Parts: sequence; C-alpha cells; structure tokens
Amino acid sequence: MKFRFVGAVALSFAVAGCSSVAPDGRPLVQHFFRDLVMRGCGFQMTWESAREATDTFKPVIPTDRERMTDRGLMRAAIAICGKAKPGNKSKAIEVQVPDSGGVLRKIVVERE
Repeated sequence: MKFRFVGAVALSFAVAGCSSVAPDGRPLVQHFFRDLVMRGCGFQMTWESAREATDTFKPVIPTDRERMTDRGLMRAAIAICGKAKPGNKSKAIEVQVPDSGGVLRKIVVERE
C-alpha cells in the first residue's frame, strides 16, 4: 500500500510538470522517482541513475483530457522493482519500458 501512495504522489508531481528544485539543487521529480524505487522495493539507486531515468521519461504537462498521465516513470519504477528481487545483488539493472507514446526505451539503473 505504501508503494501505491508514494507512486501516486510521484505521479501527481510528474503530471503537474513540477520543475521545482530541492534544497540540494536536484529537480523534485528525481527525488520522488528515487524515493519511489527505494521505498517500494528497497533498491538503493544512485542519483545519476535517477537523473538518467527522469531525463529519458520526461514528465509532460497533459494537453488533452484522455492522456492525463505520462506513465513512463511509473512503468520504469515497476519494472525496476520487478527485477530487484531480495536475492538479486547485481550492481546494475537494465529494463526496457515503453513511454507514453509506445516507444520502447532502455534505462540502466545502478546500485549505490
């Protein structure tokens, strides 16, 4: 249930086109994506990996009522948590996730 709540908060900021920055200078979307993955499945990703993932799946402000969300970041978080099983101690996880337009994007997420 916590994973869904954090995901809903992260998705709402992504949909709103949140371009605010945190006190350390990083965009809030990176903080929420990294926090979503870390709390959702316990995968300690690096800040560089969070930046690359959020740059790959740039949140967009919706232009029509049918497409209210850009689901790329949520799909990426779910795919990462699917591969980050408790016994998996690999340094990096590679996932391929479709973005909101259906284009398959590949991201590599590294562990701290």
